Amino acid sequence: SSCVRPWAPAEEMVTVLPVPCDLKDAQAQVVAWDERFHIAAEVDAVVNAKAQSSAFGARDATGVEAVKDVMPTERSTFQRLLTEAPSSDSAVEVLDFGCGDGRYLRQFLRSAEALAKSGRALRIVAYEVSAEALRSFHIQAQREGLAVVKSRLQDSAHLPSLEGRNLQLEFVLGSCSMTALQVGELLQRWGPFFDVTVIGWGTISSIPRLPGLSAEELLHALSKVSRFVMNVVSSTNNHVKFQRRYQAMRRAWAETECPTVRAWLQQKIGLATFDRSYYYTVDTKQNMFYSAISADLEAARLKEAGYDSVRVQICNIINFFDIQTKPRAARINAAVIRLLERRDVWGAQLLLSRGVAKAFKKPLSSLQTGSCIFDNSSEHALYGQVARYFISTGESPGASLGAPPGAK
Repeated sequence: SSCVRPWAPAEEMVTVLPVPCDLKDAQAQVVAWDERFHIAAEVDAVVNAKAQSSAFGARDATGVEAVKDVMPTERSTFQRLLTEAPSSDSAVEVLDFGCGDGRYLRQFLRSAEALAKSGRALRIVAYEVSAEALRSFHIQAQREGLAVVKSRLQDSAHLPSLEGRNLQLEFVLGSCSMTALQVGELLQRWGPFFDVTVIGWGTISSIPRLPGLSAEELLHALSKVSRFVMNVVSSTNNHVKFQRRYQAMRRAWAETECPTVRAWLQQKIGLATFDRSYYYTVDTKQNMFYSAISADLEAARLKEAGYDSVRVQICNIINFFDIQTKPRAARINAAVIRLLERRDVWGAQLLLSRGVAKAFKKPLSSLQTGSCIFDNSSEHALYGQVARYFISTGESPGASLGAPPGAK
């Protein structure tokens, strides 16, 4: 039978099969990411679809390694949170949780330049479980002119700290064998408190459920060390085929009583033991673990993790790589998001209809309809219908109240 984890959002409890997850499965994921980030670091020209396809294969030609900057929605949200950070300190402290190979580096440089005008610096603590991702981040930062400096925690740092252009970077290597509590304790050594925690593209979506570790438990731990959180998380609109496949396997495991069949399914299910979790396959033949969430559930789990003023927004409706490399796609993405955030569903439908009419060389009148394609029953329903990724934000009163005077 299935079980329900006690930390699951109240609106829809998360069903978890009592299939024992092997830590080796999580370690295999870290190895896979190490391999991918190593390739990305070596292939310096991975900045277009052709180069990305050559490095990783056609199916994975828009992988995370090819996207070298934040989305416009991420940029505006991050800047807003920095603006709301306390103004009395000499430096704004940011935790880049699951930093990857430094997709936020350019944004950090822009923000550091802006902060310099008010006499403030930007300090980033970059946390990762992939050593190759941190190495790639370190290399890119040095290419941007940052130089090695001594850190106050140099003995426990994975890589030397870097500084320059009003920006300080520190690199912390974690482990997939650590519990959420241990992760929180490690991060407190480097903080001890942060103004903003950025959880970038799909980091939380890549967290499995192991003893003492889950997305919910990590969010709770982060609420104790940071005032604001910004989470970029996968919606249920990604990898739909893989989501259905693993949901069917979980259902089959729960329904059969045959030990042989269960053992076979358990091997296939791996870490994907809970609702909306799955593996997707890339052309390098690697199976990458991932999970999706609805807007309602994302808001609920942030609240249960201890955050107030929770907000869920659309991050993107078109894939990240196309937004960065195709100006027309970027304009359409931004325009549709603006219309939907104003709940102007008919305006968004008209915009998309014009695009379809132009693409198929049909008169706009041929696409007239009396019904709206969008679900406008609630803001979350509307966003969940179109978003590829959400940006969720929240403020933790526990962190801001818990920070001792002069902690920074």
